[in-house]
Amino acid sequence: MLTVHELAAMELLRLEIVAGSGGSSRVIRWAHTVELPDPWRWVSPGDLVMTTGVGLPSTAHAQVDWLEQLQQSNASALVIAPRPDAPPLTPQMLEAADRMYFPIIHASFELEFVKLSHLVIESVLQAQRERFNASERLFHTYAEALRREADMGGRLAVLAQTLDLDLAIEDAVSGICIVEARQGNPSASHGLERIPIAGRANANLLIGRRPKGSLDDSILVRSLVGLLGVELEREMIHRDTQRMEGAALLRSLLDNETEFAIARPTLKRKGFDGTLVSLAIKPGAAGPWNASEVHQAPALHLACPLLLEADDLLLALSCDNPAMINNLLDSLGSSTVIGVSGPIATATGLRESLRQARLALAQAQETGALALRYGDIDTGLVMAPKSLPEARALVGRYLGALIEYDRVNNARLLNTLITFLANDGNWKATAIDLEVHRQTLVYRMKLVGQLTGIKATSTEGIARLWIAIQAGRNCGLLEGTDIAKSM
Repeated sequence: MLTVHELAAMELLRLEIVAGSGGSSRVIRWAHTVELPDPWRWVSPGDLVMTTGVGLPSTAHAQVDWLEQLQQSNASALVIAPRPDAPPLTPQMLEAADRMYFPIIHASFELEFVKLSHLVIESVLQAQRERFNASERLFHTYAEALRREADMGGRLAVLAQTLDLDLAIEDAVSGICIVEARQGNPSASHGLERIPIAGRANANLLIGRRPKGSLDDSILVRSLVGLLGVELEREMIHRDTQRMEGAALLRSLLDNETEFAIARPTLKRKGFDGTLVSLAIKPGAAGPWNASEVHQAPALHLACPLLLEADDLLLALSCDNPAMINNLLDSLGSSTVIGVSGPIATATGLRESLRQARLALAQAQETGALALRYGDIDTGLVMAPKSLPEARALVGRYLGALIEYDRVNNARLLNTLITFLANDGNWKATAIDLEVHRQTLVYRMKLVGQLTGIKATSTEGIARLWIAIQAGRNCGLLEGTDIAKSM
């Protein structure tokens, strides 16, 4: 569409901006001829108002008042082709136009307003055709990006390349960039714009305009924002589905409907490989995300634990990753408290690990810690278990890390510990029984101490580990593990 400056620059029209040239960049969206004394009642924003001047008042004060009311209608400019009997424009009116940056254009009376209207309308129609073609190209580009690129970052890169822009999407709450085109940096571009994206995502589109960027039309911007809003909603629905599936699996494991050992392959396919732990989470009261929607937090997009709401707690099964715990704390708010279990072992099961997590949560609340692992605060007491739950707790506390390490790494740390204790801590006899070099035995026992937090050569360490081993053997909790047959 034409601007006032572009229209006045057309030599054939012989137009002259006599006042308000500071507003000559205004866009002309239509043309309207009005000879009435109150044209502002009949024009729309962006209209080029054309008159022969017969409706103008004659006094300076009245002309200024007339112009102010016309300017308030958001017309783009005023073209006057004065008739001989029209009142002259007063200096006060021209000064008011300069003050309001409202262009007044002088034309000869011989200028036919019909021709001027046709010129303006044709420019508007041409702009609409170009806008339609650009919108069509945008949708075709997006459809092609859906076929070519598997991730949203790749699709955003295709759009950025086509539109010659730098694009990114940020979380409106935290300001974290959640999707960025694989080229360009909006924050380093000329004229950074931040445009809200409607929907649940609570996100902003960042547009960094390059010198020859092509996205100058607000309708095209809205089209792009709409496309990305649909894309974000689709990904949110996918994360909602993952959350529901994870909660169902976690409840099944908790209710003993599914054995933990049987669920291991499913968990591995979902990305839960290596050492796993349970979490008992007391969400904060004023965090960026609540317990029901925390899986949508940007920090958890790439990796999110299985989550299950239980009363006022959030139970979770997660990879043993400190960064995951920090992400949960940041997403749920500063007053959040998390209890972390020991490593989940097949011998002890999920229910025992959740019990450990709840105990760790209670200790964290008592001590004022944000996150606490089971066993980090030890009472110093150790007694033979009186029931199967107590035996499970004892095995999980003292041997769980070894059992899990052996499973993941195909190692024999538990067998090494049992053999060492059976030989009353004799290094030479243990190395002979295990058929390993003494230095290998020293390395293994050092690793046992690191994983359990207990020095196996101390009297207290021997007592704790010996009772845990006996409890595990007597209750059948060590079946399937690589342990020595002679004790």
